[in-house]
Amino acid sequence: MAANLLLLADIISSGVKSIDTIYSDQGKVFPSLDQSYTLDSAEALRNDPRVQEACITIAAAAFQLIATVRQPQTSVFNATCSYYLSATLRVACETNVVEVLRDAGSAGMHVNAIGQRLNLNPPLLGRILRYLATHHIFREVSPDVFANNRLSSVIDKGKSVDDLLSTPLTKYDMTNGIAALVGHCTDEDYKGAGFLLEHLTDPDSGFSSEPSKTPMLRAFGASESSNVWEWFESPGNEYRFKRFGVAMDGVNSMQPTDAILKGFGWNTLPQDGTVVDVGAGLGVSSVALAKAFPSMKFVVQDRPKVVEEAAKYWEGKYPEAVRETRVTFASQDFFDPQPVKNPSAFILKQIVHDWADEYTERILRRLREAVDDDHQCTLVVIDSLIPYACRQEDNRQLIPGERPSSAPLPLLPNFGPADASPYFTDLSMWVHFNSQERTLGHMERLLKRSGWKLTRIYPGERSSAHLVQFISVPL
Repeated sequence: MAANLLLLADIISSGVKSIDTIYSDQGKVFPSLDQSYTLDSAEALRNDPRVQEACITIAAAAFQLIATVRQPQTSVFNATCSYYLSATLRVACETNVVEVLRDAGSAGMHVNAIGQRLNLNPPLLGRILRYLATHHIFREVSPDVFANNRLSSVIDKGKSVDDLLSTPLTKYDMTNGIAALVGHCTDEDYKGAGFLLEHLTDPDSGFSSEPSKTPMLRAFGASESSNVWEWFESPGNEYRFKRFGVAMDGVNSMQPTDAILKGFGWNTLPQDGTVVDVGAGLGVSSVALAKAFPSMKFVVQDRPKVVEEAAKYWEGKYPEAVRETRVTFASQDFFDPQPVKNPSAFILKQIVHDWADEYTERILRRLREAVDDDHQCTLVVIDSLIPYACRQEDNRQLIPGERPSSAPLPLLPNFGPADASPYFTDLSMWVHFNSQERTLGHMERLLKRSGWKLTRIYPGERSSAHLVQFISVPL
């Protein structure tokens, strides 16, 4: 056991030295936890692959070291009570505490003044902020005086406090979406997660693939809704629906805008070919592709209301493509027969994780039915890949593009809690849609059953390593 402690400590020490060397060579100082987050050159240097790898390795070793040295009862109890972190973070986000403290600067503001500004009970608010500061979200600079720090500042909505207080229903509009994502996750997602046990142990839902039987709909007593989308669009949920839309923009904002261009060789497709973006939303990925490949044509498909918004989005982002009819917008249910026959490629970006296997097969089969056996068509599925938490045999056959774990022993091969985002997303898919993210083997089998052969994967860069391009061709 002592050997493992020394190994973990050495991983942390060597990682920190590596980061310090990289920053020193660039004449930079690593961003301070006590300062607000800014997009300066020091922060940009964190995107250096060497820094990213060192950061995740340090964090993984630190988590494992804590789990090793702390009393197991303490660790389990801390995990048990971690719901308070979500609950208090929701308060801070929804009540605009971050924005009030932004105006106060590094000196901070006494909780009495914060409470007066927001019409909140100061002693109660102080307890919430102290709990968050204990978890390095906010700083308590002196007794009952709080300030933003690097973590809390990322949920700043970028609006004045007066604007936020005067128009609360639109507080998340025209923001980067990060605060909206926090608001959504600590509300709908959080409440739904509290019903995982009831969902799992109820035979009616625990063995069901139906999108109407989800923990979230159970939590909100919405058994009459056929799926979460219908619930979001029902009367009384206008605020949540609007916030959810902005939250999805927040998810996209955390992904590189040119990620779609990295990986699959789009230049291998016919340059005058047609790419169909299925369930495209606004068609953000297709905009990037259309700009990079000006001879290609694109079809953006989604529900009628979404397609209307997509057309407006393209008019603002790439009006030339609209004028030249290089992009068309089509209302399409992906469970219905696909009207575009024999395109060069289909894109399914973060679609199949919304659906259980039974429904995903139907989506994939509809696309396969639209392609003749002798036609060359590429299916590009983009979704999170779930790594195993155990090491696999070294001599197994890898799918082209698959990367063995880079985590050094004794770390978990998936880097443990330091890289837990795909597992959060997986459970969120269960809570929302009765669906899931998938392991590589699961995805390969699912594609094969649907008439597609997985030929290669392209993992994302370290900051979005689990967002993978699964490349398939017709069987």
